Amino acid sequence: MSAALLHSLGASLVALLLLTWGGNLACQLLLRWSGLRAARSAEAADDEATKTPRVGRVIGHLERLAIAGGLVVGVWEVLVAVVALKSVARFKDLEEKLNAEYFLVGSLFSVLWAVLVTFAWRAYDAQWGLDLAASLPGL
Repeated sequence: MSAALLHSLGASLVALLLLTWGGNLACQLLLRWSGLRAARSAEAADDEATKTPRVGRVIGHLERLAIAGGLVVGVWEVLVAVVALKSVARFKDLEEKLNAEYFLVGSLFSVLWAVLVTFAWRAYDAQWGLDLAASLPGL
């Protein structure tokens, strides 16, 4: 197995971990640091919403993977599609200021995280790996 292939596989694995679990951890830390998590938790303490399933992690994984996939193949429009889908899905919740701020901070940071990780991944692969993105059609 060539060194370039090992670098590509290793970089891809690290990028996937950073896009999924690393992205969730980074978003949680940012929301905790900003105080939005505590404010939202205090507001929802007596609310029925605390009994609903928490699928934010899964949504975060999928949105960052979709963004990375779009950026790897050069389709920047995926950024707009992800934000639009999330906005439509949470439209009713965005009427309250705290929910809107929480949504915006989390979503914008998640998009930024996905873009940064994807560019780092592509740069590493281009320098030391097989430069897989260059071999994809349309790039």
